[in-house]
Amino acid sequence: MPMRAATFNVLADAYLGYGDYSRVNPDLLKPGARSEGIIRSIGDLNADIVGLQEAEVPLVRALTETGNWQTFWSPKELGKADGCLTIVRPGLEVHDFETHAYQDGSGHIMQILRIGRIAFANTHIKRAPADSHYHVGVSQMTELLDKIAVEKEAVIFADSNDKPNGPVRRLVEDAGFDDMFGDMPTAIVNGEAVALDLLAVRGIASRRVIKNYNVFDIPNKDLPSDHIPLVVELETE
Repeated sequence: MPMRAATFNVLADAYLGYGDYSRVNPDLLKPGARSEGIIRSIGDLNADIVGLQEAEVPLVRALTETGNWQTFWSPKELGKADGCLTIVRPGLEVHDFETHAYQDGSGHIMQILRIGRIAFANTHIKRAPADSHYHVGVSQMTELLDKIAVEKEAVIFADSNDKPNGPVRRLVEDAGFDDMFGDMPTAIVNGEAVALDLLAVRGIASRRVIKNYNVFDIPNKDLPSDHIPLVVELETE
């Protein structure tokens, strides 16, 4: 029986001041203005489980109130406004759910939940320069991979803040995961289309579900985030 899984960085309102959104409709940049569109975008994915990054409390509440999802929310630490939210269709039984803060003191966290024999990990890796002597992203992904090392069947949802063949992504592939979307751009950074988002699968037959988005034209009314979602179909028993 196939299961559809997706990852999506929804862009926290708290971070709107850090990017160049001068070409975006100002009405979309008001607090809470994008929630309805984000919920609609998630529904359009037809997914059974979605790992969301940069989720804030109002979006968590709104998704819960739809009645369409089981919601598993983990705020970042150190008073940060956002966190990771994994949502699951009501018909699927989640039999374990954990949240772990990374040991580096950054406030970033990972979520791990299990459905049947599959472990799903959701995280937002902290950005670091690729040539950094101490690469916080490498440290965080190492911790995550250690937590799921014994899981033969596993899926990682992440804003990896790393490009394909970068140090974070190489760790994931070395741990036996298939990077399902490789170098397909998912966001724009400094005017460059980059593949920051990661949907990686280990031990499960899977295929990509291609959605047509223009990364140079987001956020917009139809997709009100500065990242695009990634979707795969997993062959489960």
